[in-house]
Amino acid sequence: MSIKTLAQVFTPHGNIVYTANDFRQTLRTVFTGMTALSISTFFDTQYGVFYVVFPILLVSLVPVFNGHIARQFLLSAVLNCIEMVIIVGYLIEWPLIMTIVVFGMYVMRFRFMSKGPLFLFGSMGVVCQSVMLNFMSYPTTNWHTLLFSNMEASVMAVALSALFHYLIPDVEPRNPPPLIEKDAARVRHESLLSGTVATLLFIVFQVSDLQDSLSALMAGVLILFPMHYRGSVVSSLWRVVGVVLSCLYILVVQLILYDHSSHMILMMPLIGLGLAFSARMHVMEKVGAGVGFASITTIGIMFGQNLQPDQDLVFSDMYRVTSVTVSLLGTLTMVFLVHRILNCFQATRFIVK
Repeated sequence: MSIKTLAQVFTPHGNIVYTANDFRQTLRTVFTGMTALSISTFFDTQYGVFYVVFPILLVSLVPVFNGHIARQFLLSAVLNCIEMVIIVGYLIEWPLIMTIVVFGMYVMRFRFMSKGPLFLFGSMGVVCQSVMLNFMSYPTTNWHTLLFSNMEASVMAVALSALFHYLIPDVEPRNPPPLIEKDAARVRHESLLSGTVATLLFIVFQVSDLQDSLSALMAGVLILFPMHYRGSVVSSLWRVVGVVLSCLYILVVQLILYDHSSHMILMMPLIGLGLAFSARMHVMEKVGAGVGFASITTIGIMFGQNLQPDQDLVFSDMYRVTSVTVSLLGTLTMVFLVHRILNCFQATRFIVK
């Protein structure tokens, strides 16, 4: 099955095209991912998931680069670090108050996303907040290393995005995405729905010992980005397919290299090939966080989350597919219930047509 055929299956757009700008975005995503992974591996970073996934998120989801985008990304990182120190440092002894504060922060971030102009600021805040709260809830976590890694990875993501946009520029100006007109009820619905479910995920991961389930947590958070029930259902299907495809590819790569998988000079071209396939499908789908995006981020998480190429990835593959599927089913159940409750009130009613 070709990439175009896959894209046609998983996109609502009728005419699938692959423009010169799309080709350059594919190249930027591949080179950014490979560079970030090489830096993370060379310096043996403790939180490699930040160093690999942040650049991939920025370059793949935002096809342009300018000062407004850089400021949103960096400001989000700084604000998240400050918030995490206050929340975990001062409120950890009062779980109920801490949960209420976390809920308020999630609602605020999703409100930024719902309104549009500060979507990147809100989305990166949601991602960083979820990951850092999960890591900081364990006593073995070194806060200084975690906070420094988050800031350093954010700066590196902006620097790599600027570098590769300069080296591989678009051939023609891009049209800005169309603005979606939303009434106050829809904004409240989307903010409360996503914020409530994200908080419930936070509670589940705090109560349960799920330290090794970062992919499951991220899967649950990322399918909230459409911010309504129908969009979350479609996004979850894309997520599962993308995770399965990338896990199967990583498994094939390890079987091909076998005992030589510890050599990054052999591993990196194959990782680049997987990123290229995923990135090409991502830009052809033109749906944001679709199958291609799920595949890209899974490859980044697999090799960025303290996973070295010489380790056994077979169990990690199977565990990741299973945990992500369970997480998505649980998240969708919560989304459906909260969606029904919010639609009972006129002030928060939103019917997807």
